[in-house]
This record gives sequence, structure tokens and C-alpha cells, in this order.
Amino acid sequence: MIRFRPFLTSLAATVTLFGAAVDARAEVFTVAVVSDTQHYSNIQAAQPRGEDTFVQQMTYLADTRHEKNLAFVTFVGDIVQHGDGQFRTRTDAQDGVYQTFDTRAEWDIANRAIQRLAETGVPFGMVPGNHDYDSAYWWSENGGRGEPRPLRGGRVWGLYFGPESRFFADRPWYGGASPNGLNSYQTFKLGDHAILHLSLEMDPPPATLDWAQGVLDAHPGMPVMMTTHEWLRPDAAERSNGLADNFPGAPNLSPDQVWDRFIRRNPRIFMVLCGHNYTRPIDGVSNGENLRIDANDAGDPVYQLIQDYQGNTRGPDGAAGSANGGAGWLRFMAFDTEAKTIHFYTYSTLLDRYAGRNGEATFGVEPQRSDFTLPFPPQLLKALSD
Repeated sequence: MIRFRPFLTSLAATVTLFGAAVDARAEVFTVAVVSDTQHYSNIQAAQPRGEDTFVQQMTYLADTRHEKNLAFVTFVGDIVQHGDGQFRTRTDAQDGVYQTFDTRAEWDIANRAIQRLAETGVPFGMVPGNHDYDSAYWWSENGGRGEPRPLRGGRVWGLYFGPESRFFADRPWYGGASPNGLNSYQTFKLGDHAILHLSLEMDPPPATLDWAQGVLDAHPGMPVMMTTHEWLRPDAAERSNGLADNFPGAPNLSPDQVWDRFIRRNPRIFMVLCGHNYTRPIDGVSNGENLRIDANDAGDPVYQLIQDYQGNTRGPDGAAGSANGGAGWLRFMAFDTEAKTIHFYTYSTLLDRYAGRNGEATFGVEPQRSDFTLPFPPQLLKALSD
């Protein structure tokens, strides 16, 4: 296993590690990662400021899709803050008075923003985070708290972002969904080469892994990327095994169990993307970026990346709290099919600036967590040479 900090000392060292040759000619295709938009859609946060940032991000992706050769967009979950399948949420008491609000408004904010991307026809995939389940923040009719644990229910998720939703029904790049509608798969292309993308629910149960294995088996030879909500911690020293907190008594599997039962056994999986975790904000700055590399059973590297910007609240004025959590940051992965490299970089549509450039520790950690290059792993090299 190779972790980020000792690994990415320089581009030359990185490229040498797997023996990838760099060519000056380039045909570049971009994959974008949208992380944890919950504070943009949160109806209790500053609005319409948050919604405006969400819409701005989606508009930026739409407007730059040709310039970037945008091949795919993946959302890592926690699309909303208050999933609440009952469409109502109660806040804490203020002066002895409880306040309720309709959580449908949050789903509608996300719906309106993502429509900007959907109109372009660019393929994209979505996974639910813990805030997106029906049981998240559920308050019953009589004012009592519902049972938010274990996390369960995808009725509202399915209504807005399920396989029959307006975003995915009849889309040629949308392959299908699992029986519970929380998992799906998509295909997209890097030039002439097709990539399979798995969108898996957080801490998926064995039945979901069986479904995912069936998808892989039905697409032999295709390299595979996977997105799930919870996978790494920001320090990347260990995976985020928060099973007991989210699904007590349920058959859901922790990230380590998913790695052992599914990822490492499938040699075509070359990347896992996630969000969910971030460091405690200090003066409006938080880190949620890192990389971990483990070898699968075939001895090939699997790139595992966390990107979660929700702890960052510095807006254009530089003051903490002047932006909704996330501050417009997006992760981009530029696949250079000639140089056989992937350039990872981070950009904020709200701030119009890149992270980690010119030695800047934008999120309070090494700048190379935000801007770095990796060689194509063997799984991808083989597919592109066939």
C-alpha cells in the first residue's frame, strides 16, 4: 500500500514508479467529481447563496464541456442535507418553540442545479450519501423523532435520481440500476475506448456486491471506475469503517470488507472515488483530499481518492462563513491518452482559482494533494492498447 504523502514527491518519481512513458502529444478527456453538495442545498443554510453556488458549478461544467472534453461527471453523495422521506424536519428548540420546514425544498434545489448538467447530454452518475436516505432527519407527525438508524429507504432518492427519473430514463449511457434503485452503472468513452463506471451505495450489503459483480461479468474487458460515498479518511491511513454508526444490525459491509470481497478480486477496477469525510474546519478551511494506493490480487495498483470540500466556507472575500460549505470546489481528472497520465486538479467556480498551485497549501496540507499527476494504471493501459 502506498499513501499520498510519501508517494507524490514529484511527477518524475510518480511516472517512474509504474514505468509510464510521457509523450508531448496529448488527447485529453476529463472526468469531474462533485462532492457533498449538502450545504448548497441545505434549506437551513444561507439561501439562495448555496443554491447559486450549486447552479454555478453545474453551469461551469456545461460551459466548459467542449474545452475540457468532459467525458463523465460523478457525484459522491450527500446531495442534500436533510433526506427525510417524510418531507418534513424539525429543528432544535429556540426559545421553547420548535420550527419545522419542508425538506422537499432541498431536493428541488439539487434537481434544478443538476438539470443544467443533464441538458448537455454529458454522462453522469450519482450515489446516495448518509444524508440522502429516507430515514435521515425524519420527524414524525406528532413531533417525535423517527428512527434514523439504521439508514434505510430510498423512496425520495428514487423519485429524484433513480433509474426512472428524468435524468436517467432512456439515456443510452445509463446501463441500469440494482433492485433497490440505490446503485447503478454507466458507460462513457475515453476516445474510442469504453469505461464502465459503478455508482454504489455507501457500505453496500452483500446483495449489492452480487449485483455489481453481475454488471462487471456482463462487460468483460472494460476497465472499471467506482464511486461510493464513504471509503477513505482524510489522512488516508485507513479506510472509513463507520459501519456501526450508520447501519447497526444491518448486513451492510464496511469499506475494508468491500475491498476484500469485491475490489481486490476484480482486476479491472482501477479507481475508487468517495467523499463523506473532512477535517475539522479552522477559520473556514478544511481538508478532504487525499490519495491511497493498494495493490489488488493481480498486483496492480488501485487508485483510491477522497474529495470532500464541505468544511470550506471562505468566499470571495476570504472570510470564514462567507460561502456555504464547499465554496464551489470541484475535482477534475484529465486523462491524457497519449501521455498515458491522469492529471488531478481542484478548481473553485465560486473563487475562480485552483488549489495547490505555486506551492499553496490551499486546504492547510501539502499542495500536491490538490494538484498531481499519476500514470495510467496497468488496467487502463491494457484496455487502451487492445
